[in-house]
Amino acid sequence: MRIFGEAPERGGVISFYLGNIHPHDMAQFLDNAGIAVRAGHHCAQPVMRKLNVPATTRASFYFYNTFEEIDRFIEQLDKAREFFGDGI
Repeated sequence: MRIFGEAPERGGVISFYLGNIHPHDMAQFLDNAGIAVRAGHHCAQPVMRKLNVPATTRASFYFYNTFEEIDRFIEQLDKAREFFGDGI
């Protein structure tokens, strides 16, 4: 998994690219599991070209998220890797 951004004071937003799974496919996969994320250029197409990715998936976490929800998110990322055959 590539996580983009290194700001130590960053909020609960994480942009990532998992293996060779297109971010729109990842977003649909997670949506089917009831997990809402955003996928796309996020109004930053020049940055996407610089990072050499077609887009990113963006997940947001805040105080209203439970540890169980975060664990489920991680589990679904593993299932996405299995589903899309990306055995990194």
